[in-house]
Order: sequence, then C-alpha cells, then structure tokens
Amino acid sequence: MSQDFFRKTLHQWRILFKDSAYRWSFALGLFVLISGGLVTKEVGVYRDMSVYVSVGDFILNRIPTYDLEILFFWGLYALIGMIVFYGILVEPEKFPFMMKTFGVLLFVRSGFIVLTFIGPPEGFFFKDGVNFGVFWKDVIFKNDLFFSGHTSIPFMGYLLFRKNKWFRMVMLLGSVVMGLTVLLMHVHYSIDVFAAFFISYGIYAFSDKIFNQLNLRFKRRIALHGWNTWKKRIESLKKSKHYKNFQKIFYK
Repeated sequence: MSQDFFRKTLHQWRILFKDSAYRWSFALGLFVLISGGLVTKEVGVYRDMSVYVSVGDFILNRIPTYDLEILFFWGLYALIGMIVFYGILVEPEKFPFMMKTFGVLLFVRSGFIVLTFIGPPEGFFFKDGVNFGVFWKDVIFKNDLFFSGHTSIPFMGYLLFRKNKWFRMVMLLGSVVMGLTVLLMHVHYSIDVFAAFFISYGIYAFSDKIFNQLNLRFKRRIALHGWNTWKKRIESLKKSKHYKNFQKIFYK
C-alpha cells in the first residue's frame, strides 16, 4: 500500500510539472516564500537594534512565566514539517498556492513589526538571550511581536488544507497550543495571539481571490490525468483485447 501511495505521489507531481503554468506558479511561490523569510529576518534584526518599553496586558499580568522552550521551538517546527509534507504527499496541486500564501503572510507580518514600537512583555522568557543556543540566535528576536507567527502558521495550515478532517484538527489544535505557549512564556502579548487568527484569515482570503483560478486549473489537471484516472484507464484497457499491445508500447 505504501508503495502505491508513493507511486501515486510521483505520478501527480509528474503530471503537474508537465503544465508550464504550474512550473511558473511553483517558481513564483518559492521566490515569494524565500523573499518573505529574508525580509522577516532583516526586520527582526532592525527592530532588535532598539530598546522599547513594555506595556501592560490584562492576561499576562495575571499569569507567571513558564519555561516551555521545547514546545516553543520543536512544536512549531513539527507543525511546519507536517504542513510541508502534507502539501508534497497529499495535495501537490496546492503547493505553489501554499508557498505564495505563506510568503504573503511573512511580508504582512514584517510590515506590522515595522509599524509597532512596543517592547516585549514583562517576564519575557528569552530576555537577554540567556536561553538562546548557537543555532537559534540568528532567527529569534525580542521585538517582532505583532502578530504571533507561532499562532498564525498552523492556523494558515488549517485554512489551506482543511479538506482533510484529521489534518485540520491537528492544525487547529496546534494553533491554539502555540498561542497558549507564547502567552505562558510571555513571548507575545495577548493581542498578538488573538489578532493572528483574524489577520491570517484575511491573508488567506486575499491570496485565494488572486490565485483561485490557478488552483482550479491544477485541480482539474489532477482530476483528468491523476493517479485514480490513470488506474481506471488501465483497468478498462485490461478488459480490452488491445491490452497486450498497450503493455508492449508502455513498457518499451
């Protein structure tokens, strides 16, 4: 069964990459995603060059700071890995759309960070960088607060791939868990977490409006030439008297 699954995945990718529109869409998505990541990093570096004043928060003022470092790092990267692998293995027709949408998310978040002159909350777990490892020091910042990337990334995964019941449940739960994690660590203000859901949905709706026609085109291509259609054609050929001739041509 696993062999069939991987054969199906390879077949879907092969069919999609035969379409020049898919190749261009894939390249554009990769460019937008990488550019968004680089801009986010530079904005984080720029913001951390200054010191900003903390403000009060109704929720954070009432809870202590907890050490949830493992969940903060590895929980997020596990969720990102699940989103990427789900896109590759299950819905490759949406992969360019996924990259473009996450790229737009990173650009929008960078814009909000530039506009927000607020310091990290009191009790900020990573204050002074005491707990930073060598690997993390270049990607974790103190003043990239609004809005929460830990919350918005899994929620965007939910919006993108909510067709699958189990996957959407994991992503929705992941966004809630990540939101609670950054609040309990005092890494974000409560508004950073709550706003992430609404902004992420707005970005998804914006991206879907622009790229929906391409998504439909790639979905139709899978429907017409995908694995299931191909298998049905093989089954019907097996029943015909020309099957032996087909085998000679196909496996030549």
